[in-house]
Amino acid sequence: MLTEGYARNPAGLRLYYRIVGDDGPTLVVPAACWLQEDLEPLVHGRRVVFFDRSGRGRSDAIPARTSVTFASELEDIDAIRSHLGLERFALMGWSYMGLVAGLYAAERPGAIERLVLSGAMAMRYLGSTVVLPPELERELDESLRRQRERVDAVAVTRLEDERATGQWADGAAFCREQRRLTGPRQFGRPEAMLKTKADPCSLPNEWPANLGNLMQQLFSSLGQTWDLSDRVRGIRVPTLIVHGLEDLVLPNAARLWGTLVKDARVMWLEGVGHFPWLEDPDAFFPAVDAFLRGEWPARAERVTYAY
Repeated sequence: MLTEGYARNPAGLRLYYRIVGDDGPTLVVPAACWLQEDLEPLVHGRRVVFFDRSGRGRSDAIPARTSVTFASELEDIDAIRSHLGLERFALMGWSYMGLVAGLYAAERPGAIERLVLSGAMAMRYLGSTVVLPPELERELDESLRRQRERVDAVAVTRLEDERATGQWADGAAFCREQRRLTGPRQFGRPEAMLKTKADPCSLPNEWPANLGNLMQQLFSSLGQTWDLSDRVRGIRVPTLIVHGLEDLVLPNAARLWGTLVKDARVMWLEGVGHFPWLEDPDAFFPAVDAFLRGEWPARAERVTYAY
């Protein structure tokens, strides 16, 4: 069964949602425009609610000169929850939305049953001048090396120059070309890019300039540096952290989540980047499905240290 519709957030903006399946417990997944097609294997035996926050995907664009804060992320999840009458549900957060999902679970303890974080960004940013521990410095250097190897920097610069001189008037076409050129840096197995069914570039909210502006506002609302570790410690539900060892989000982010969340385990994926459902579906889907059914995946382990 497939149902699509819109909820409204406190600002009156429409939030797109798509419900797949009608039996079993509910899983809520933000970032519908990136994930709703590619994560459909999770639908078996449950109802999955995909949605886009305001300013993303098929949801309403945020009007110019409207202030956007990080708190609005949690408000948008509340709006979906209220509109659909959800009492308790599992929540999955990927990438930046992993941070959002984690904080939502911490601050709405009565709503969340289980939490899945995939490639979740760290809950702290201490500034670009901070001195990193040697182990973390090596992790960062290795990540930068992989990026250089997988992306043609000359081609990317040429594309940006062409855009600046008035070429690429078609925003969707420019978005797709930029994604084609820069996307491989996010993959341990770049050939897996071809497996995706998602086309976020068809939606103006996801065009680079629009998305970049929104993300800049969200992070600016947190300040020049921020550390949300104390809030993350409030998570009291079982939490599965899936992280590719070649993710641009450094593995230390997963270690931080694993050490701060009391009932958390990390499943590491070798040779995998930011899209484990595309790069290693045979590991990702059974593990997440088992966890959502109440079992810890065999490969998930406790983490006791982070840098």
